[in-house]
Amino acid sequence: MNTNEVAKEIGVSSKTIQRWVKQLNIPVARNELGHYEFHEDIVQLLKEVKHQMSEGVILQDIQLPIHKETVRQSAPAAEADVSIQRIEALEKQVKALIQQQLHVTDVEDRLQELEQKLAKKADEGVSYQLLQHRREIEDLSTKFDRLAAALKQPSQVEEKKEIAHPDIKKKRVLFPLFHSFR
Repeated sequence: MNTNEVAKEIGVSSKTIQRWVKQLNIPVARNELGHYEFHEDIVQLLKEVKHQMSEGVILQDIQLPIHKETVRQSAPAAEADVSIQRIEALEKQVKALIQQQLHVTDVEDRLQELEQKLAKKADEGVSYQLLQHRREIEDLSTKFDRLAAALKQPSQVEEKKEIAHPDIKKKRVLFPLFHSFR
């Protein structure tokens, strides 16, 4: 029986039934939706609660004649209800962990891809720098060769001039002497 059916049978509201169950700690099983399921023993117990209240006993002072059989019947159902809730909570946690693991795996894959791209860029940068240095070295070698050639040429030219024209100096010295007599 559900809460509304029990409330109609006893002659109270469904909220009153729920309040009695909670305040008196009556072990009532719940269905898969979390609604109370009342067995006949529990309904008899609730009728006793109504009887005591009609005699003027306040809710905190009510003595429940809970039979061992009633507790045994409702306890497995309550335990099953708690077990179902725990299983559902664990399933939610497992799903959340799986989602987190997928996210972590995705992030790790992206990180590895970025590291590979970075290594490739670094290699390209180093290769470019090496080529640039090689060009600079070749340019400097060429300039050095030109300078060395330029330094060798003037001394060779002077040596050639001295060898080719040794008399010119003598003529120049003698030339002004003869020109002055004219």
